[in-house]
Amino acid sequence: MNDEYVAKQAAEWALGKVGCAYSQAKRAQPDTFDCSSLVARAYMAFGKQWRYGGPIPRSNQEVYDDDFELLWPDNYADIGKTFGGKKEIALGNQSGDLQFLCTDSATKRANRITHVAMILSPSQIVHARGTAYGVCTNSIDLYAGKVCAIARYNPACTLRKGMKGYRAVQLQEALNRQGASLSVDGVFGSDTESALRSCQGKQGLIETGEADAATLAALGISRPENGGSASVPNSDPVSTEIRVTGGSVHIRSGPGTAYASVGIAHKGDIYHVFDTSSWLPIIHDGKVCWISNKYTETITEP
Repeated sequence: MNDEYVAKQAAEWALGKVGCAYSQAKRAQPDTFDCSSLVARAYMAFGKQWRYGGPIPRSNQEVYDDDFELLWPDNYADIGKTFGGKKEIALGNQSGDLQFLCTDSATKRANRITHVAMILSPSQIVHARGTAYGVCTNSIDLYAGKVCAIARYNPACTLRKGMKGYRAVQLQEALNRQGASLSVDGVFGSDTESALRSCQGKQGLIETGEADAATLAALGISRPENGGSASVPNSDPVSTEIRVTGGSVHIRSGPGTAYASVGIAHKGDIYHVFDTSSWLPIIHDGKVCWISNKYTETITEP
């Protein structure tokens, strides 16, 4: 299964949880989330397994997972040292990308990360925002000026210092087979970097200390066994569409009449949707909005 498709499906899974309750204490229970468990469980639904921080890690741990490529800042050691704004947010605007954020200026966490949000579209995020909001959608720029890191799901990305997870375990095991004596802890630290440089030199590769595709191939490492999308069956995307049956129907910013109307759908209009609950999330003018299922019908593909 294509990694970009997995990321998109994870984002749509999270979107399907809009309206669910927020709770840190009950973060692993059905239909209850905090910010990090929403992200972790969304990707788990499509085969992703987390190692560092346990099966449902915290946001300040998820950022180091080696199935995700760090888009900003350049190095893991720089996470949380400066905060990014709209320019940095624009680097990660694909569905499934992650924003790692500092929403608590008093945090004692070394990397300053206290919140994580998932990208739905170039204009919106989905996240478990807090007890007053639950799982909801917001503008992609909601946290401009509070961004600690931007990451993208990419289980084939270059492995480098700072990453943690099952792929780092594979790398350490492969380096040990080449004569290194690393502790196989799944943490790509200075010892792993040094051993990798030595191995690259012996293999006639450029000694970068980073495991790119050529280095991984030389070490006999392919797709991860326990991370990434390896355990997800290969299948084609299933497209669901609805046709508006009411004369003029409000499209709303959330799942209910209490939410503001953002547009009008007319009888015969067709929209792509993500589920078939009483209020349906649809794409309207490039944004995720909602329409009542009462006034639509599902289009069945032949």
